[in-house]
Amino acid sequence: MGRQGSVSAPPGWYPDPQWMGRERYWDGQTWTDQSRPWTGKAAAMTEHVAPPATRRPARKALTRARGPANVPARETPPAKALSLRPQPATPPAKGSHRPGMWPTTVTLVTVVAVLAGEAAIIVPLAYAAHLAWPSWGALVPFAAWCGLALFTFLPAAQSWSARTHGCREPTASERSRLERPWRALLHRAGLRDRQYRLMVTDSDDLNACTPARRIVTVTTHAASLPTPHLEAVLAHELGHKRGLQSLPAFVTTHLTLPSRTLRWTLRTLWSPVVPMWKRAVAWHRPIGFLMVFLLAAVATTVTLLAALPAVIAYAATTLTRLSKAPADSEADRLAVHLGLGPELLTAVETHIENTAPSAALPLPLVQRAQHLRRTLPPT
Repeated sequence: MGRQGSVSAPPGWYPDPQWMGRERYWDGQTWTDQSRPWTGKAAAMTEHVAPPATRRPARKALTRARGPANVPARETPPAKALSLRPQPATPPAKGSHRPGMWPTTVTLVTVVAVLAGEAAIIVPLAYAAHLAWPSWGALVPFAAWCGLALFTFLPAAQSWSARTHGCREPTASERSRLERPWRALLHRAGLRDRQYRLMVTDSDDLNACTPARRIVTVTTHAASLPTPHLEAVLAHELGHKRGLQSLPAFVTTHLTLPSRTLRWTLRTLWSPVVPMWKRAVAWHRPIGFLMVFLLAAVATTVTLLAALPAVIAYAATTLTRLSKAPADSEADRLAVHLGLGPELLTAVETHIENTAPSAALPLPLVQRAQHLRRTLPPT
């Protein structure tokens, strides 16, 4: 006899139609109140059936028999087979994930502090250039500073920046391992495939963040996680690239060139002083001590002139460490928003358990797990 309608699915755990990222038990006729986080495996559907998207009172029109089909009274006719993955009916629109007020405030304060610290170094250079070239000399340091920062927006410059920070292209095996969860994540977030580029860094840590805004980096350790956990970690990394959360990494990498140049200059001036002193003592020649004295005098003069700007820039750079925890919390919120919160929490807790026996307890990661547990909706 030919089938004239949909038939009921056998009892089992299926993706919850009301709560993305969870499973609900289907008793063969209706949904029950039993639910649990999605484990990555769903019961196989042997027939074309779609349980109702929302539970509502039965209609009298549905109580009549429809041929040989055994359709529960409170179901609507299915359109297609139930998906084995708990995906949203429509991808979330861009901008639907709004950052929290506290992480945004910390991010802006960090950016302003870093820019102020770098300006403390640029302003004296601009003043010195103005004395040398009164008409346009003051603009040269600021133009060079801003020009180098704008140059990093080019795709080639972003790729070069990522490689200088230890990132690389995934191997063939890594690509096959990352492709499915990466595409699934982009579908969840409603993003195009080529909007972001995925790279790999060799690290045993769970997370990695690169300064390039359009490049998402995953560690080799995270790439070996189960697929649901890997997708959750990728969602966290993607959260660092959305909106204002990409500013701290960009500012501390590309706009701190003056302070990094100043530190390099001071190290270069002071590093040969001690070796030259030891060599002068071994020679027992006045010329050796004279050279050491002259080099130490030059290094001391430059240090005194640059002391105040260097201290301000160092304090501003140190302040950026305070923004790491709020930035991680905001990136975790994106994973929770996409329905990957339970999987991300499991990945973080598993990493803590595997790290604690061989090293000290990673307190920032523990605090992140506690905050993530409070962020998840109640089960």
